[in-house]
Amino acid sequence: MRPMKLLLVLLGWLLPVAAGAASLPVPPDFPPSGTLVYDVLRDNAIVGTDEVVFERAGDRLVVRTSMDIVVSLLFIPIYRFTHRAEEVWLKGELQSFHATTDDDGKPRDVVLARDGDKLSGFYNGGPIEFPGDLMPGSLWHPATVEQAALLETTKGRMRAVSVIDRGMEPVKLLSGTEPAHHFSISGELRREVWYGADGQVVQASFPAKDGSIVVLRLKR
Repeated sequence: MRPMKLLLVLLGWLLPVAAGAASLPVPPDFPPSGTLVYDVLRDNAIVGTDEVVFERAGDRLVVRTSMDIVVSLLFIPIYRFTHRAEEVWLKGELQSFHATTDDDGKPRDVVLARDGDKLSGFYNGGPIEFPGDLMPGSLWHPATVEQAALLETTKGRMRAVSVIDRGMEPVKLLSGTEPAHHFSISGELRREVWYGADGQVVQASFPAKDGSIVVLRLKR
């Protein structure tokens, strides 16, 4: 076998193992019904909110996300971002995903539905298709840190990722400092995420288009 081909084979085996090495123990009925609200910060200033609503009925789980961001300069809005998404899960398997995004005037629409062992649908009217076990990069699901690929929820693209377990770190919330499990997601999608003892995301961050860091911090 040629050296380059051998290297690609080895990478094909090693990437899932590296990404799947991290895990978070969660109860079987996670997440419970309820609402999580996050402040969205940029340069330590609040620029928006992110709300995640969980509705559980037996084996069926619906997750609705609403994010609104307005960045202003001298009190004049210079950037607006709105995002609405709905995930429908049944027995731990994603059945459908729909997200509409207004990225500062640029519309983005992602529609996916289960079709056997695949997820099929459209991005801005164009057909897309992914493996049925692809997980949205919405981060709320603790199994996110075990994935080798994630769905970019705003653009309807599958992104290869790897995950590094950073261990336990303190996170400052309004209610005080909480210990949280920090993971770094890198590759074609970059995220930092901290999970609390209850399995919920207490903080997350990602790079913005201008290179600044956007932080989501749980309000509790």
